[in-house]
Amino acid sequence: MTKLTVITPPAEEPVTLAAAKDFLRIGHEGEDELVARLLQSARARIEQAAGLALVEQTLRVEWLAWPTALAGRGALLPRRPVIALIAVEGVDAAGVRTDVTDRFRIDCGRLGLRPWSLLPTIETGGSVEVAYQAGYGAASEVPEDLQEAVLRLTGVLYAARSPGAFDLSSSGALPDEVAAILEARREVRL
Repeated sequence: MTKLTVITPPAEEPVTLAAAKDFLRIGHEGEDELVARLLQSARARIEQAAGLALVEQTLRVEWLAWPTALAGRGALLPRRPVIALIAVEGVDAAGVRTDVTDRFRIDCGRLGLRPWSLLPTIETGGSVEVAYQAGYGAASEVPEDLQEAVLRLTGVLYAARSPGAFDLSSSGALPDEVAAILEARREVRL
C-alpha cells in the first residue's frame, strides 16, 4: 500500500487567475473565487493523473513494505520531478520513529540506497515514511504544455456547470486534449 500526503502545498498555482480568466473570457471579478478553486482542482487532478508535482511542494509517501525496485535502479516516488530528499523514517507498530535518511539518496528522481548501506527492516505493523520536495519550482518554471493542460481542464470544469457538459465525476477520465498533453510526457520504461 502506498499513501501519499501533501505536507506543504504549492504556494501558488501554475497558472495565474488573470491568465485563467483571459482563457475563459471572463471580464469581471464576480467569479474570481470560483475560477481560483477550479484552477486548484485542475492542478490537483493533473498531478494525480500524471504522477507529477507542477509547483514546488513537500510530500510524504508511506509504504508498508519496501518497493522491490529500491534495491535495483531505485524506487520511483509517486510525484516527480523530485527536487530533494528530506527524510526517510521507519515507524514501528507503536509509532516510534527511527531516522534512516543517511542510508538513502535521490538519483535521477528515484529513491535508492547509498553504496554499502543496508535496507532497514520494516517491522510487522510498521511502515516507512519518505518526505521529499517535488515540482518544477515556481509557477513561472512549469512547462508551457502543462500550464496549457491546467487551463484546458479549468475550462472544462468551468463549462461543466452547464447541462450536458463533460462530466469528470462519473468516468474519472480527463478530457482528450488534456490526456493527450499528459500522454506526450509519459515516461517510457524499459
